[in-house]
Amino acid sequence: MVARFSSLGIPHHRFPPFCPVGPSPHQQQSSSWDFSPIPMAPASSHRGHQWISDLVQGPRLLLLLVLSNPILCQGEDYAPYCKNQTGECRIPLENLFDTATMVANYNQRLAREMFNEFDKQYGQRKNLTPTVLNSCHTTSLTIPESKEEAENTEDKILFRLVLSLLHSWDEPLHHLVTELLRLKEASPDLLSRAAEIEEKTKVLLEGVEVIQKRIHPEKQEKEISYPVWSEISSLMSEDDDVAKTAFYKMFHCLDRDSSKIKTYLQMLKCRYTTC
Repeated sequence: MVARFSSLGIPHHRFPPFCPVGPSPHQQQSSSWDFSPIPMAPASSHRGHQWISDLVQGPRLLLLLVLSNPILCQGEDYAPYCKNQTGECRIPLENLFDTATMVANYNQRLAREMFNEFDKQYGQRKNLTPTVLNSCHTTSLTIPESKEEAENTEDKILFRLVLSLLHSWDEPLHHLVTELLRLKEASPDLLSRAAEIEEKTKVLLEGVEVIQKRIHPEKQEKEISYPVWSEISSLMSEDDDVAKTAFYKMFHCLDRDSSKIKTYLQMLKCRYTTC
């Protein structure tokens, strides 16, 4: 599951400051998460059997694991959670959390690798750390100041924090990938990691929403408040120092926030399943 996942067609979003999710010019109009339930072909159909066999192997396993809506089980050789069951079955909550924390851990690793690479190439020569430490676009969020405080925070609040952080990175990650293509010093590995974390952040957002609805089936807030990113002009600047400072700041903040998402999801997992 640490291999690259294929595109799931999950849409981008563009957000004004502290506003509800809305469409943007670069977002797609459909999502792989739109269908419910998944139509399963009868066991006697070879094409149907091969389709679900492909679904539960490799990249598409993530899609199956994070989907919480009931799926129709027909035959004995489909998804492992439906084997030998008739009617509807649901993916166990523990498996949903396992997948979400796995993706969050992987995203944090990617973010750390990107920051370290860019820091070696540029940051250490410019002594930028004091400048960027307190300037992340997500610093306006009220976040627990310590692990102990986070452990004593209500799970609904932790869920909202995770969702706010994930939403707040959708737009900057889109532009990060786009602008890295124009950066001559960007290595193929850096480009690959950026594209991968953009994709997996969308997947993780969908998965966390699914888990939240499973745990709290009561009506959820329709709007998630989150801070807007407003550094696009700096990232696209023709001034090399300005642009690279904006890149450095993004990598630093992404590393910081990815670590928080990882930590909060692990705490939530330990509250509802085994750690």
